[in-house]
Amino acid sequence: METNETKTLKELRELSGRSFKTLRPNNHKKGLYTIELDVEGYLDLLFTVANLIKVSILALDSDETCSSQVPHPATNIKNMLEIALQLLPYEEAEYLDLSKELLLKENENDIPEN
Repeated sequence: METNETKTLKELRELSGRSFKTLRPNNHKKGLYTIELDVEGYLDLLFTVANLIKVSILALDSDETCSSQVPHPATNIKNMLEIALQLLPYEEAEYLDLSKELLLKENENDIPEN
C-alpha cells in the first residue's frame, strides 16, 4: 500500500523528469550546469556574441540612472560580457586556421613550375 508521502514523492520525481530540461549537469565540472543555445550555425553564433557586446556597450554609454528592475547595471553588463566570451567558438576557429593552412599548402603544390 502506497502512502500519500510516497505517492507525492513519486509524482514530484515524474514531474521533475519532464520539467527540468533547461539546466543539465556539466559533464566536466561538478556543481555546474550546461544550457543549450539554439543557433543556425557559426555565423549566427558570432552575430549573437556581437549583439551581446553591442548591447553592453550601449548600456555602458547610457546616461540613465538605475531602475528598480535593474538596480546594478554594471553587474548585469559584466555577466552579459562573460556569456559572450563563453560563446566564442575558439576550438572551431583553431580548426578553421589549420584547415586554411592545409588548403593553402595544397594550392602551392598544385601550381606548376615553369
